[in-house]
Amino acid sequence: MRIFAYYAVAPAFFPRQAMARLLGERRPLREAAGAVGLVGALYALTSVVLAMAGAVPLVSSVLPLSPENYYFWQTFFAVPFAFLGWGAAAGMLHLLDRRQRGRVALKKTAALAGPAVAAALFVAWLPMALAAFLMVLGMNQEELVGLLSEPGAWQVFDFALYVLGAAAGAVLLTLAAAHGRFKKARRARTILIGGVATAVLAGVFAVFIR
Repeated sequence: MRIFAYYAVAPAFFPRQAMARLLGERRPLREAAGAVGLVGALYALTSVVLAMAGAVPLVSSVLPLSPENYYFWQTFFAVPFAFLGWGAAAGMLHLLDRRQRGRVALKKTAALAGPAVAAALFVAWLPMALAAFLMVLGMNQEELVGLLSEPGAWQVFDFALYVLGAAAGAVLLTLAAAHGRFKKARRARTILIGGVATAVLAGVFAVFIR
């Protein structure tokens, strides 16, 4: 569990060191899957708290689910969502990188994309965790909406966490696209591939998570 937690959080703060360590693991794909699953579990547990507190999403959903029951259902699809985001981002990295083909290259790409996705999703989970924490303290839905929808420090802080999550995803998926080694000769293409993979991950997030 500790190693999974490391790969779920450390890449956001120490990207090169975490990627280099991952490449030295005996089973990097297993560690990547554990990190993604752990973050998915955080979303699931937080969804349980929000559902029990009677919370409804602050942003409307594209899924055909009622707002009143959304967090109840999110409890069940949070972990699959995390793995779907990982698979989509890793698949896009592999598809766009013409120099990396074959099963071995795909496994390596997926392994490096795992902590990248996990760390980005972990940062993006913090606003959700904050909302759950405030509701556990006794804040009701109307007070939460007022706190986060009105211009001010809380709104800026909430928005900044999502921006940091997106930035972490872009940096880490770009590093994954470079297979841990950011070469100057391919800098522009690598950044483009990492950016596209980040957009795919953000799209999956926007569909499922509230």
